[in-house]
Amino acid sequence: MLKDRQQSRVMAAAIALTFLIGGAGIGAWGVHVWWQERVGDPNWQVDHKPAGGGDETPSDQPAAPVRVGTARRESVRPEKPLVGRLQEVHRTTIGSEVEGKVLAIDVEEGSPVDAGKTVLASIDKTWLRLARLKQEARIEVIDVQLRKEKADRDRLKDLRQRKVATEREYSDQLAAYEQKVAELKEAQVVLENLSEQWKRLDITSPFSGWVIRRHVEAGQWLKPGSPVVDIVSRGRIYAEMNVPESLVTGLERGMPINVTVNALGRTFPGKIAAITPYGATASRTYPVRVELSDQNGLLMVGMSTTAVFPAGRSQERITVSRDAVLIKPDGATVWVAHKGDPMTVSPVPVAVVTRAGDRYAVEPLNGAGRNLLKHGAKVVLEGAERLRPGQAIRKMDPNLADAKWLGESTATRPADPATHPTTAPTGASR
Repeated sequence: MLKDRQQSRVMAAAIALTFLIGGAGIGAWGVHVWWQERVGDPNWQVDHKPAGGGDETPSDQPAAPVRVGTARRESVRPEKPLVGRLQEVHRTTIGSEVEGKVLAIDVEEGSPVDAGKTVLASIDKTWLRLARLKQEARIEVIDVQLRKEKADRDRLKDLRQRKVATEREYSDQLAAYEQKVAELKEAQVVLENLSEQWKRLDITSPFSGWVIRRHVEAGQWLKPGSPVVDIVSRGRIYAEMNVPESLVTGLERGMPINVTVNALGRTFPGKIAAITPYGATASRTYPVRVELSDQNGLLMVGMSTTAVFPAGRSQERITVSRDAVLIKPDGATVWVAHKGDPMTVSPVPVAVVTRAGDRYAVEPLNGAGRNLLKHGAKVVLEGAERLRPGQAIRKMDPNLADAKWLGESTATRPADPATHPTTAPTGASR
């Protein structure tokens, strides 16, 4: 009986201890969650800065040099980047139109050519020159014979009228004269053909472009149709990409499209030149060509591109310069500057909704961020990598960057890879 009573007391004590430990764990977890929420609130961070003593706090640190811009609420149309490649507008193989030996080929692979001016290759003129001389001599002979036949025709015509020559004699002479007229016309056509071949002994390009392949060398014998060189056009170039069916219905010829050439890291304006109505069945995409200037040969066939296409209706969004979005593996942040002397900053976690030209449309991830990141708010464009919540900021040294005083409107500039080493989020190009 006594043993059972002791066991009951031990069991009760164990249960009480278990509940006590569990309650303490739940309480500690609740305090941890509460503390994390407080620490993550930018306003709480600013209001609870240490008053003094101990380690150096953000407010005790020297004011950080930064460059700032302005957040705006504006109408933004969602965009979708699509990858493609540069293609030539025209490509052709230039062939010989006459037969003969190549005397010289005056271009190399990569040489520029001008339409109708640059001589690609020259064919030996000797035999064609002799053929022309022979034909000119034949025409002179026929012309002499024609004059004789014409004189005989006129003489017989007069004799027939005086009843001295018969009708048959006159008809035979008239037929001989008309035959010589036909022979002269035929000989003149042959000479014209030879003259046209003479013009084509120097082979030129039908359009301005670049030589990409040579097929012949000096001394080689060509026949009509033999390939000489391959050329691609210059001046204009296409960026071609496959556009999903959900986007292609909103496109039309002439629509402006910005194209980024990945190898150069530069964006160029273009316009839609062609929308092919026959697409790939499996992927449900349609080829679209955007016409660009080749920038005097800077853009070359085969370069990879990223073109930004409209992907929906316009929406009102908060937008900031692309430089204002600090992107790290754990998310994106925009640092907002508070008015004061000195000015201070707070981080606002954001989601990048879409790209709008050189700006990002962003959405704050919490209520405190939405209160800070509003239309007209000042945001840090450069120098955010080393900031801490509540840290003082000052203008950036103009000798180090094209910066302006805080509070002034600043023009956005391309992102500096040294300042912004991170990559852009999915659906936007940094």
